[in-house]
Amino acid sequence: MSSELPALGSRSPDFSAKASDGSTVSLTELLKNGSVALFFYPGDDTPGCNRQLSAVRDDLADFHAAGIQPFGVNPAGMESHAKYARKFDFNFPLLVDADRAIAAAFGALKDNGTGIQRSVLGIGRDGTICFAVRGAPPPAEVIAALEK
Repeated sequence: MSSELPALGSRSPDFSAKASDGSTVSLTELLKNGSVALFFYPGDDTPGCNRQLSAVRDDLADFHAAGIQPFGVNPAGMESHAKYARKFDFNFPLLVDADRAIAAAFGALKDNGTGIQRSVLGIGRDGTICFAVRGAPPPAEVIAALEK
């Protein structure tokens, strides 16, 4: 049985992670600057992930206008993330989830416990889950949920 996405309105788990830009981020600190959208994706530089994260890149101004900070999340290492971000000009950080603890906390692991289920989670400034969907919803859908 696959892990379940957190319920809407539930309290978000906190996390800390290294980002592709070399910084370390924590959800608690990020929420001081706005809402957060987490895009869990299976692999760096794969066709579906390229499409999904490129859509986020292309709509980054809309995310920022709504006060939302988007992040890609998967288990790949810092070097892989940095290379991937440069290749596609991703203008938002990719988070390293090497031990898959963030994916596990947000219900984004596959049945085998190691693979990532493509999932998008939106966390409001108050730390509650406002959006939780499997797959790759359009950025406008994520933004609309977090603007409410």
